[in-house]
Amino acid sequence: MSKPNVIENIKNISLVVLFLTTVLLLYFFWGNISFDGLKSPSVQVTGEVPKTVDMLRPEQIILNFGADNYTVVPPGELWYNDNEKDSFVEELVRFGPAENILVEEITYEKYQQAKGIESIWASFNYAIPISDFCSNFGLTKPQSYDVIDSVTEIGYSTADRGNSLFIYDGKKGKRYRLLAEDPKNLSNRGNTEFPALIDSIEAEGYNIYYPISSYLGIANDTLVPLSVEANIGSFPFLQDIYSYQTEKVKAMAEMFFGGNLDFVREIKEENGTVIYMYGYGQNVLIVNTDGSLEYKETQLDGNHTEQSFSGALETALKFIASHGSWESFEGAKLTPYLKNAVPLPNNEKGYRFTFDMEIDGNRLYYEKGEPVTVDVISGQVTYYKRHFIDFDHEDIEAVETYTAENAFSAVNLIAQNYRYIHNILLQSGDVKATADQAVMFEEVSSAVNNMQIGYVKLAGEEVTEIQPVWVVTVNNTEIYFDLYTADPIGYSK
Repeated sequence: MSKPNVIENIKNISLVVLFLTTVLLLYFFWGNISFDGLKSPSVQVTGEVPKTVDMLRPEQIILNFGADNYTVVPPGELWYNDNEKDSFVEELVRFGPAENILVEEITYEKYQQAKGIESIWASFNYAIPISDFCSNFGLTKPQSYDVIDSVTEIGYSTADRGNSLFIYDGKKGKRYRLLAEDPKNLSNRGNTEFPALIDSIEAEGYNIYYPISSYLGIANDTLVPLSVEANIGSFPFLQDIYSYQTEKVKAMAEMFFGGNLDFVREIKEENGTVIYMYGYGQNVLIVNTDGSLEYKETQLDGNHTEQSFSGALETALKFIASHGSWESFEGAKLTPYLKNAVPLPNNEKGYRFTFDMEIDGNRLYYEKGEPVTVDVISGQVTYYKRHFIDFDHEDIEAVETYTAENAFSAVNLIAQNYRYIHNILLQSGDVKATADQAVMFEEVSSAVNNMQIGYVKLAGEEVTEIQPVWVVTVNNTEIYFDLYTADPIGYSK
């Protein structure tokens, strides 16, 4: 072979090798590689990880002092606390060690009868698996509990000499009575101090609640207060992050991509949205113009196993703590709680957790979306949306020094706004069009299933104030009214 041909062949082989090397490198960086390989060995937690047990708080606690004398209170320390103060959970623990606990399914009517006398009930928005419920709160789980799938509501009633607990399993739609059979564990008031806990709350003073049926003559057991005093008012806020804050956005992106953005594409859309993308969309971070951010992982790494409810929740809490913390980026204090937990569809082994926030004990509602949403599949976070606000706590403290005012009457609010509420129900297909005012009023009054006061963040990037509101839940829609005038200002979308 001549020398020029040898040189030509060497050149061709070199070009082939370079081409193959280039393809392999592109495949390595943009294709089959797990993104974990590009992350730093250990992600530094940027915020404190809340305890799982602190997230599992009921929506509300309902007390019946007897003779249809009710009150509704936020969970707070009444539900659970780490100090010496008595609590609902502490009394549940006292009930648990009974040697023989009989579990029997009961009818809806019998369950309601237990609620109709002196009693205390904790109601959740979601179903907690019974094993996770017991392990988180330190309750003994007898074998007899195995027939119960989950806990959506749990209560104590003075029925059965006070030696019974009652559980509503929202997943199965069944109700149970837990009867402590061992007489040596029982006093005349049962084997817990629930009656003393109820007495202490009654002695402290409380807002009186009655069923809607007592006010309006409509068949509805939802409890609403006779009157409420409040000293909360409007205060200004900022978005947690603005997409035009280049350095802040980049620093935040590094939390998700391990501080290495060399192989991450940055896309800036015309409307101001900023997108960071690895590979062909396996990992995407979107910084929206409304101050929210969304992170998606479409490829499971295959190294995880199925987690329990508590395990998945703990994974979510740790992820949030290390990807922005539980405060605003500027340090505004928000108190999180688990609002909902839903198993993911299509046989995916995981949950979607949504978290709401409180500001100084008052709940913050969003007209659109939630403060935090997290999907956890087999121990891996596959979706995370964060939409916090930033504010100066001194603005809130200033309002809280004002003399408390009477909030608008809950019952009169319904009477004043039933046409507005009916129109919302009409749009959602929950009712049919009618010109009959009496029918409208009855349909609305029957559909109300909760009324609470709190704050609302209305949708719209032009909104700059958080407002105090009555929140009226009708079916699955939250409708917001000015706390002091009852003027309608929006509803959940």
